[in-house]
Amino acid sequence: MNPTSTERNGALDGIRGLAILWVFAFHANALLVGSPSGTPLGWGQSLAEKGMLGVQLFFVLSGFLLARPWMQAAEAGTPYPGVRRFFARRARRIIPTYWVHLALLFGLILPILHGGYMILRTDVGQANLWLHIPLLHFLHPGSSSSLGLNMALWSLSIEAQFYLLLPVLAPLFVRNRFLVALPTALLVALLWKTYAPGWLMESVYLNVSPSRLIFFDPVSGRPGPFPSEMMRFFLERQLPGEIIAFALGMAAANLYTRLRSGEPAAQPLRSLDMAALAFLVLATPTLIHLSFGEILTGVGWRLLGMPLFLVGCTLLVLAAALRTPLIDRIFASPVLVPIGVISYSLFLWHEPVLRLVAAARLLPNACDGAPCRIALALGLSLLVAAASYFLIERRR
Repeated sequence: MNPTSTERNGALDGIRGLAILWVFAFHANALLVGSPSGTPLGWGQSLAEKGMLGVQLFFVLSGFLLARPWMQAAEAGTPYPGVRRFFARRARRIIPTYWVHLALLFGLILPILHGGYMILRTDVGQANLWLHIPLLHFLHPGSSSSLGLNMALWSLSIEAQFYLLLPVLAPLFVRNRFLVALPTALLVALLWKTYAPGWLMESVYLNVSPSRLIFFDPVSGRPGPFPSEMMRFFLERQLPGEIIAFALGMAAANLYTRLRSGEPAAQPLRSLDMAALAFLVLATPTLIHLSFGEILTGVGWRLLGMPLFLVGCTLLVLAAALRTPLIDRIFASPVLVPIGVISYSLFLWHEPVLRLVAAARLLPNACDGAPCRIALALGLSLLVAAASYFLIERRR
């Protein structure tokens, strides 16, 4: 509860664990299970199909955690955090593990899945190689799918762009300024998602060489011309389209700091606890019955569903940060917390492991059938992530 304490918040780690397991389920369903057309999905597979939304939960959490020093400084009347120190801390946190991952991804996994290094000599291969190193790969369509090796990396590029803008954005959310900044962020996100793809798509196709406009199929990993529907997806999910998730996290950091500046009353905490629990209870069946196509392209989801989902994620993060009883009991669990601790490494490694299992390159005779292969991939992903965490992250 003490903002200066170094003790980890188990409930927030548990939320990280939930988010990464949901993202893992999304990729496992796509790569190891699939969903034949016309076949009704069970509730578990339907939830797994929506696992890409776990990334939105990570975005809210990032906005909340990284903006707190600015909110605390504004509350205490002290200077804002130093920009140079902030960037140095962020770089130490993510770059070493990420670069080791890239070295193994391009040096070891690439020849296993693509049969060699020839693709790195092409225009699209060169674009991927050099844009991934500084985390700029999701600014270019040709490198947005990471050569079909680890498509989850797109969100890490969005995170890095948010880090660069945070020293400018966070002061806009201190004190009562968030009352203007938050609606503005919502408007920017909705306008971008609605109009930017149509405005920018023709320009991209006209000005980017076809040899660099190569898209790698999300399931097979095979390259081909960049389809217009995926170009729309790429443009819609640039940082301006995702800014509302980070903005809600920053607004939650403002409220958290205000509540922690004095002893919070029991009733608001109890109400927050119940609201976060209600979100979990109501969102689950709603997402089960919502079609995947609606989440990808639906106007109703874009204008109403996604903002409501992000508000629910914000309530969840705020309740976990304040350790409200019900949310703390659910998320500070001995299963979710350890997974949350290694969630960054697990995020980096789970999709390459899944692809190697799907291609029968890892323990091909260990088991047959989707459930067994998913369990195998999860176990291997956890082992690799734990090794990455203890050997690299904790030694950074």
